[in-house]
Amino acid sequence: MASTTSTRPTISAIDAAQAALAHTRTALFPIRFQKWIVFGFLAFLDQCGRTFNGGGSSWRDGRNHPSWGGPDGVGEKVARAVDTAAAWLSAHAAWVAIAATLGLLAICLVVGLVLWVNARGTFMYLDAVSGGRSDIGRSWKQHARAADSYFGLRFVLALVVLAVVLFVGGLIGVGLLAFASGRLEGATGPLLLIALVPVVALLLIALPLLALAGMALRDFVAPLQVATGLGCGPAARVLEGLVIANPGAFIVYLLLKLLVVMLTGMVVVVGGCLTCCLGFLPVVLQTLFQPLFFFERSFSLFLLKQMGYDLPARLGD
Repeated sequence: MASTTSTRPTISAIDAAQAALAHTRTALFPIRFQKWIVFGFLAFLDQCGRTFNGGGSSWRDGRNHPSWGGPDGVGEKVARAVDTAAAWLSAHAAWVAIAATLGLLAICLVVGLVLWVNARGTFMYLDAVSGGRSDIGRSWKQHARAADSYFGLRFVLALVVLAVVLFVGGLIGVGLLAFASGRLEGATGPLLLIALVPVVALLLIALPLLALAGMALRDFVAPLQVATGLGCGPAARVLEGLVIANPGAFIVYLLLKLLVVMLTGMVVVVGGCLTCCLGFLPVVLQTLFQPLFFFERSFSLFLLKQMGYDLPARLGD
């Protein structure tokens, strides 16, 4: 009796990197200057909003330090300055609250505008890399709906990052200010540091996880939106299933991606210095080092292609 066996396609991040390298050579060489400039501009939009980015150990009583205590010591001066600032803030609490609210709203508006442009750029550069096309007007209109869905989740992620940084930074700032002004004496100082340990740990854990989520959105969710026609949320759930089914491939991808990012950073720094810093200018940087950015963008696309989610342009076929 004949038996039938189904062969599961091989999922390999290394093979995806090799395919991305071959695609980069085919799409960008021989060099066509106009095409590189357009791709450089789109890479700049894709990166817009994404780029990244003491004292002594003695805990003695501050009053016993020759330059800290006393009526003319640093501690007393800091304490008086803190008291003056606190009194002023208390007297103008309403205006301070209004100014802080308006400032936060302004920050959110600026961040929102930058991320909206970045969302459009992400899909436009994705379109250019996947098919080698440089039609900016067409890709701007064609991917508008997907980019808006992507922008919504990206904006929420940015607000979470901002909230975490403000919360942790505020707690650390208050603690350091209280210590500098001499309000913490004796064993209270070390206790403050112990209390700040979980706060700093929260920052060290939360920010990398949020950065990983941002990378997942850009590298995989956006291409899945193009390949499936789904919104950002459903595409993220598709990615979740792919990660569960192929954890090893995504781990290797992440390690290789970190290596690519570090090598790209070193090449850009050296190249920028050799060009008298002209290579650090926006758009010029992305044009001059276009093969690096093109390869990096292609990498995740070919990994998704192995998993059956090919973009309409059928990368390199």
